[in-house]
Amino acid sequence: MEQQQYHYSMKHSSAKKPESRFLRIWGPVLIKWGIGMGVSMIAMMLFESFTILKKSGIDMNAVQNMTQVWDIIYQNMLDMSKSAELAAEAAEEMMKYTTPLEGIAAFVTIPVLMVMFHKDTIREKIAGAVPNKKAALWKYGGILIMICAMTLGLNNLIEISGLMSASDGYEDTMNALYAASLSVQILCLGILIPICEELVFRGLMFRRLRQGNSFLAAALYSSAVFGFLHVNLVQMLYGFLLGFTFCYLYEKYGSVKAPMCAHISSNILSVLLTEMNAMEWMSREPVRMGVITVVCASVASTMYVLIQRIEEKPDKKEKKEQSENLTVI
Repeated sequence: MEQQQYHYSMKHSSAKKPESRFLRIWGPVLIKWGIGMGVSMIAMMLFESFTILKKSGIDMNAVQNMTQVWDIIYQNMLDMSKSAELAAEAAEEMMKYTTPLEGIAAFVTIPVLMVMFHKDTIREKIAGAVPNKKAALWKYGGILIMICAMTLGLNNLIEISGLMSASDGYEDTMNALYAASLSVQILCLGILIPICEELVFRGLMFRRLRQGNSFLAAALYSSAVFGFLHVNLVQMLYGFLLGFTFCYLYEKYGSVKAPMCAHISSNILSVLLTEMNAMEWMSREPVRMGVITVVCASVASTMYVLIQRIEEKPDKKEKKEQSENLTVI
């Protein structure tokens, strides 16, 4: 793809200090990480407190005030030998609530990211950026078909390759994420977390990298970060490939809603397939899995060709009008 989305910004971005550019690119990731850590710390304190009260055998109905409760918690926290044991028990219990906790962190983070996204939009208008065209709503159907085919096909390839068994921590991570009820999984894994991640990695990081850089450079960088932060090998590769696709959709459709739609569709499909034990059913017959994978590849490729025809470049008329508006300002 040509470097045309943010043609104005080379002179602006090159003038910035290296440290300010680093914070501009990595700031959204650090904010997401910081809020996530804050939610985890609060949750850990609560779980440790509940563990202490459970082990103490205190009758909460008999307690007249909270002073006695806090005194028991405080004394147990001071005992270092007990503290390590309690922390381990609390961490084990907290693992069962990984999905809702990540959902809460995403819910808290989304408004912050939306404000940052809105400010970036204002800055671009002031600087004279002419954004890519926004694709018509009916064209989003292509996203749903392509991403669902990619999600199923990639999961099949991962299963066939044996990467799951070779990746340390993958099964533990998946078991923790899918421990919640189906409704919680759909809300957190399927909606809140994808929206949060798309604002961070495509709406802010990729968008900012795209200013003064080619599509390929910006997409590779943001996708590599997106994949790397998923920690285990399977999710790293999976995250990188889908992350790159999400960048492409953002570029083509001219709106962060496109990668959001794709990410939500992919995650909800994964949740539903896991709930139905679809992978187990397909893996019983290698031929069945192979055929389904080939069909998925064909469908995804066909939809990619159709999406490729979307004209994302701004019209010359739009550029001219933008130029005239800037002259007036």
